[in-house]
Amino acid sequence: MRSDLPITKEYIYFDNAATTLVPKPVIDTMIEYLVEYGANIERGAYSLAAKASEACEKARNNIARLLLHCDPEEFIFTRNQTQASNFVAYALEHPFLNRWSTGFKMAPPLVHWTPKSKIVTTVLEHHSNLLPWMRLAKHVKAEFVTIEPTPDGRLLPETFAKVVDENTEFVAFQQASNSMGTKHDVAAIVQAIKKANPNCFVFVDGAQGAGHLPVDVKAMGCDFYGFSGHKGPLGPPGTGGLYVQKDLLTRMSPEEIGGGTIAAVTAEDYMLRVDHRARRWDAGTPNIVGLIGLGRAVEYVHEIGIHRVEQRELALTKQLLDGLKDIPNMEIYGPTNDIDVKVGAVCFNLFDWQSHDVSLALDAKWRILTRAGHHCCQPLMHFLGIWNTYNGNVRASFHYFNLPSEVEVLIDALRQLTAG
Repeated sequence: MRSDLPITKEYIYFDNAATTLVPKPVIDTMIEYLVEYGANIERGAYSLAAKASEACEKARNNIARLLLHCDPEEFIFTRNQTQASNFVAYALEHPFLNRWSTGFKMAPPLVHWTPKSKIVTTVLEHHSNLLPWMRLAKHVKAEFVTIEPTPDGRLLPETFAKVVDENTEFVAFQQASNSMGTKHDVAAIVQAIKKANPNCFVFVDGAQGAGHLPVDVKAMGCDFYGFSGHKGPLGPPGTGGLYVQKDLLTRMSPEEIGGGTIAAVTAEDYMLRVDHRARRWDAGTPNIVGLIGLGRAVEYVHEIGIHRVEQRELALTKQLLDGLKDIPNMEIYGPTNDIDVKVGAVCFNLFDWQSHDVSLALDAKWRILTRAGHHCCQPLMHFLGIWNTYNGNVRASFHYFNLPSEVEVLIDALRQLTAG
């Protein structure tokens, strides 16, 4: 895999929770589209247009079946996890408008919002899984509730069971934390939510899950699952996806409509397409080259084996945590002994250092690339009490191409920084 990632010859790349490197076979697939058959999809009857359409549909099938284990007709292309959240928020606020046998009118809303309604999320969330629900709560005048994790960053089913009640209409939470490196028991949490209120919709943010961890949205039991293609799946930026439970697709209003989304249009009304309901979200010309690239990237991860990816990331995480235990003047966030609740990310700070200064020093002297700051999780940084002291934290995050020898370089570098 390292031969497919030339950057690894020059740098130690430990920023995979933000953006993974794109392997050469994925890039080659995108170049092939641009050079050999770069036509628009679902627009032309000629051979190159058909080939482009087939390539995009293959990508949809790969992502749905290999990455998420869902039906391709339940999978919507998005730009990223942020757009996935916003698509769902829009549908929860706006009733479905369409031409029916009885005329052009609104369908019953997904949720009948009242002043008693509750929207629940957590303090751990990335802004893309927080702000859309915060704004939605204001728009529909619902109560907005945030759950706190355990001190080491875990979300527990029993915590949700205490908060979710008959007035809870929607819950959003993450599969794994980008700022604590914790992995949550999604299926158990969803089960606890649905037991407390079977009618409550559940959204899972998979930005730190898909491509790093096994994902089976059916086994999870969630209604929605969003992810970004440029993180674990090794795809290009500007790609991602949203799983929607099939029955909900027929009742959801797309945020954007236009070419590609409709079955028929008159000067007075329109009817959205029914042949493939997920394509109702494919308004206009999509990021064809990116989606084809993401489809190939998912194949690439599948060829490696997602369980092998998970095992290697956890082995590197354990190695780093063990190495950091002997370094003084350091704070580590998230579990340090229970590797079963960890993902391939370790977050820390050095006493008397701003988080950004640590990251800059690691790059300048050792060419180690880490992420520093609030990681788009400002409420969590305030919850941890580290915003004013460190301006966030430093994160080293892994993928399958990272090596134990690279982790040793990081451990030695941090040892020198704390000693200097």
